[in-house]
Amino acid sequence: MAETVVVGNGGPIPEDNIINRRGGESIYQSCVNLKKRLTELPEFEQHLHEMEDADRLQANTDPVASLWTCLRNGYPLLTIYNASGPDEYLEIDPTKVPEAKRPKAATFKFLQASLQELAFPQQDCFLITDLYGDSTTGFIKVIKMVNRVLDILEMQGQLKRPTDYSTHAPERTVKLTKREHILKELLETERDYVHHLQNLQALKKELEETGALTGDASHQIFLNLNNLLDFAQRFLIRIEQHYALPEEKQNWGELFIQHEEAFRQYEPFIANQMRCDEVCLQEWDKIRAAPRPLDLKQMVAQPATLNGFFVKPFQRLTKYPLMLSELRKQTEDVDLQTDITRAIDSIQSVLDSANDAIDKEHLATAFTELDERVDDWKTLKIDSFGNLLRFGTFTVLKGDNGKDSEREMCTLFALNPLEKFHGPIHYHLPNPYWN
Repeated sequence: MAETVVVGNGGPIPEDNIINRRGGESIYQSCVNLKKRLTELPEFEQHLHEMEDADRLQANTDPVASLWTCLRNGYPLLTIYNASGPDEYLEIDPTKVPEAKRPKAATFKFLQASLQELAFPQQDCFLITDLYGDSTTGFIKVIKMVNRVLDILEMQGQLKRPTDYSTHAPERTVKLTKREHILKELLETERDYVHHLQNLQALKKELEETGALTGDASHQIFLNLNNLLDFAQRFLIRIEQHYALPEEKQNWGELFIQHEEAFRQYEPFIANQMRCDEVCLQEWDKIRAAPRPLDLKQMVAQPATLNGFFVKPFQRLTKYPLMLSELRKQTEDVDLQTDITRAIDSIQSVLDSANDAIDKEHLATAFTELDERVDDWKTLKIDSFGNLLRFGTFTVLKGDNGKDSEREMCTLFALNPLEKFHGPIHYHLPNPYWN
């Protein structure tokens, strides 16, 4: 029987549940491995040379950007398909198609042939916009489909030699230093984190496709998840790229600082947590019944499990300063230490802003509930009270503070007055009425 762990206030969750699994292959690893597979395709050699020349000219060391640019030319996709020896080879007639439109025309032919001749299911094919758009999630679909065509070529014996491209690097026999341990943890946990966001996006897509959630409800729950995932995948690419550099060329503080503004995408997602929880509970029966794949069913097995995915961004954001602080302790260069300190401050700024946004959400909700709970405001107008500053439950003494004074638990509200008032307004509700 599988071991279990407990998440939040929910019941036990099996150890093999999707929330406990390590991340799979990252987009960076996928591109590295795909480029290796393409070297085994003799017909693709010219495209590889063109890719290398372009990388050298642009001083590009990013395998994702390199492969993305290559496949956007369209013709490499035709080369891959034609290597299968089809009855009719795919070609673009330059006399009929303007030069600017040839890449997309070639891509369209590749997709059409994959559907009709290779019998690919529609859902396994990428869209034109996945390749020519700017979404890393879309490009992952391109990678998967190209790999699937290469699988067919491998079964046909068209590749030079079948090779096992394991996503796991060979174990090092040399003992890692403390610094190397920290960076290894940063990389591996970042892969896991991105994998969790990908699962969350898969659930979003499933709930929308099955009609379990309307557009409004989906937005209230997932908000800017798509943008957040795209940034997380891009940031992981940079981490992988930086990790591959020699130690003397690494500047981890600068890497985080370069993405300071992009990290702001965390703020609305984190601040939306309370509304997300509320809508999830309202729609829970439909959310739980909708998913078809087993992994997605596990995600909605209970509210605590699903909530565990939604809090991942906040948990990840709080983890960065801790890991960077440990890395700073292992760094002797003063300039590098300074950059790491700046990086920690920038991440902390995002966390502070997110916490402020959460506080505002709580205050706004409490203010609305205050208005709804009071039956008769008499001559008072709540709109004139100003903003709610804070609220809480306190013990209030009724009487002259003597022995006969009564104690009563009340919820106290402190509001920011408008100009015509000269001090904060306090209003309290006895707890029986508040509850």
